[in-house]
Amino acid sequence: MKDLKITTSQIAKICNVSQGTVDRALNNRPDIKAETKQKILDVARQYGYREYISTRPDKIVGQIGIVVFNLNNEYFSELITEIEYVLREEGLGAVIMMSHYDGQYEIECIRNLYNMGVKGIILCSVNNGVEFQNYLKLFDIPIVAVGNRVESLPYVGIDDFAAMREMTEKVLRDKPENIIYFSPALNFSDAYAQRRRYEAFLSVVGDEKYSVVTNIEDIKESYDEKTSIISSNDYYALKVYFKTSNVKVVGFDNIKAIDKYKIDIDSVGYSVAEIANAAVEIIMCNGKESVIVKHFIAEHTV
Repeated sequence: MKDLKITTSQIAKICNVSQGTVDRALNNRPDIKAETKQKILDVARQYGYREYISTRPDKIVGQIGIVVFNLNNEYFSELITEIEYVLREEGLGAVIMMSHYDGQYEIECIRNLYNMGVKGIILCSVNNGVEFQNYLKLFDIPIVAVGNRVESLPYVGIDDFAAMREMTEKVLRDKPENIIYFSPALNFSDAYAQRRRYEAFLSVVGDEKYSVVTNIEDIKESYDEKTSIISSNDYYALKVYFKTSNVKVVGFDNIKAIDKYKIDIDSVGYSVAEIANAAVEIIMCNGKESVIVKHFIAEHTV
């Protein structure tokens, strides 16, 4: 009977207990008698549920939910790939949902993942604020914020302010005559990371003449003066790069496409694999501490 695909509800019927009791036994949760737990584990092994039983008493089992904006930006596809790889190494699966920058739909994604029985959620959120934080407290599973901070959650990512500050200082050293900050994400009020990057830009640019553009249609096809365009991520930087000419374009996230296609865009880089590992570790250990990953400036020349 090793290959029988038995479910937790079937184990519950065999052991004459509730499905919740089975869940507590399989996931090493409290409030269950030792003899009941052992009986459930014995039945699970007997009927082929072995692959879902943890060999470490402190290790969760099952699936982890991941919520990101979308897959248009290569950063998110790389992040999901790295997280899925780490989870697979730990014997865990992934359930991926996309909010499409819709705050209300993101809330539904979180609720749906919880109802699916995920053991934790890695969340790149467009929401924030006290109301949203109180909503997250309703869920008795670990949730970690990645990319965008949510004050009530442990966070994994870089110091967006420090990184954009360093990039802006680098751009200004070339003494451009025209400075443009390009970030359509500024149209989203709760995009924490994007806001911090913009605040960093403002803290450096000071009295320099600059403009802020949030729509690609407002980027000219050519500029006469010495122009530098600072984009708040590489997805935006690539849009600018292929639309305009005679400008210096810099981005943020150092996506692999820049190197692959030999594109002349400097960018803020960091280890996505390190972010993935730290996020999964927080979920598995129900950690409460945030992890800040080091950044660097990646220079790309053709």
